[in-house]
Amino acid sequence: MMTHDALPVYDDPALLHEVTDLSDEVIATVRRWLAEAAKVPHNRAAERLAGVLTDPRGLQFTVSFIDGVIRPQDTRVAAQSLAELARDIPSFVPLHLRAALRVGARMGLALPDLVIPVVRRSLRGMVDHLIVDAREAKLGNSIKGIRAKGERLNLNLLGEAVLGQREADRRVQGTLRLLDRADVDYVSIKVSSTVGPLSAWAFDDAVRYVVDSLLPLYNSAAGVSPAKFINLDMEEYRDLTLTVAVFTTLLDRPEFLDLEAGIVLQAYLPDALATMMALQQWSHQRRLRGGAAIKVRLVKGANLPMERVDAEIHDWALATWSSKVATDSNYKRVLDYALQPERIKNVRIGVAGHNLFDVALAWLLAGRRGVTAGVEFEMLLGMAEGQAEVIKREVGGLLVYVPVVHPGEFDVAIAYLIRRHTQHELACDHALLGHAKV
Repeated sequence: MMTHDALPVYDDPALLHEVTDLSDEVIATVRRWLAEAAKVPHNRAAERLAGVLTDPRGLQFTVSFIDGVIRPQDTRVAAQSLAELARDIPSFVPLHLRAALRVGARMGLALPDLVIPVVRRSLRGMVDHLIVDAREAKLGNSIKGIRAKGERLNLNLLGEAVLGQREADRRVQGTLRLLDRADVDYVSIKVSSTVGPLSAWAFDDAVRYVVDSLLPLYNSAAGVSPAKFINLDMEEYRDLTLTVAVFTTLLDRPEFLDLEAGIVLQAYLPDALATMMALQQWSHQRRLRGGAAIKVRLVKGANLPMERVDAEIHDWALATWSSKVATDSNYKRVLDYALQPERIKNVRIGVAGHNLFDVALAWLLAGRRGVTAGVEFEMLLGMAEGQAEVIKREVGGLLVYVPVVHPGEFDVAIAYLIRRHTQHELACDHALLGHAKV
């Protein structure tokens, strides 16, 4: 199992200057990408979602809509919430939809079983380009359609929070069914999705328990040729040490020595660089034993509100960096450390995100250091599609992160998407939403 013992100190001013020296070229590259992306037709549903997230009242209205209209099982309760929301609809909602909402709110109080399903379908249509229906009859065509654009897919099966073993088993089996498909070669799953709540006082037992739960997935991935790819995701800071321990324990097993697999790393955690360094050391030793390299998917992190709530409730220090500037700096610091020829052969990097400045920096820095073959660029399905198309042309390919959900858990998918889109990189927010002016 990997440890953080005797980690080398990373402080190389010469290399950091190499990063800052690229700033003018990065800015020029982003301007060019934006100009090219402006020529790509925009998805109208994406533009509506952009309006939601840029309006000062958009997030509050959307969350209230999800909690009050989408989540309740009782349509009468949902209709009452809709009536309350319809009294003050934000301006980002187009006039015709505002009128429809007001009419629906009045009718819903009298005919909730008729009106509320229609309202819910309308919201689903707004985000259809961002999620994929997990039902067998729908999934195959969706995968085929996305692949037709020349993109690789990373499928992530969404669902409710796992509070017991039955739900955990269902989630593992759902991901296993994805892996068993001939048209799926890459999936993501969180440790917290594979088991019920674990005791914090039995860490070693928890690692063994999670490893046993994940073994069917890794056996399935390794049991075909070419092998399929599993990425271990995480959200909460409390899962970081456990996820890393599970990941390294699994890949230290003899039967998985040749299996390449991945893990996510969140740059808004101050621990990110030390964890990357420890993973580099561990992977280097694994490679010396004849093992495969690993991949680290580097993200900013999209669970900041929950981390703040956790800190407030328990009177703890905040687990993340306290500012976006600090997070952005840490992201670049981890990239600078990782994008070195002697390291990229042990740990490939997935540059995941829509901040064009970070994407441009990673691309240019990798090119300058001759490690572009070890870097993969990743974006969310349906997000800033014009920019994604331009970047795909330049870097030679794109891995698309695809949320997959069953219709019965659609509210989970909406909450997931809103969290991801509102917490995504804001340094290039107008570009992200397709409204940038160069």
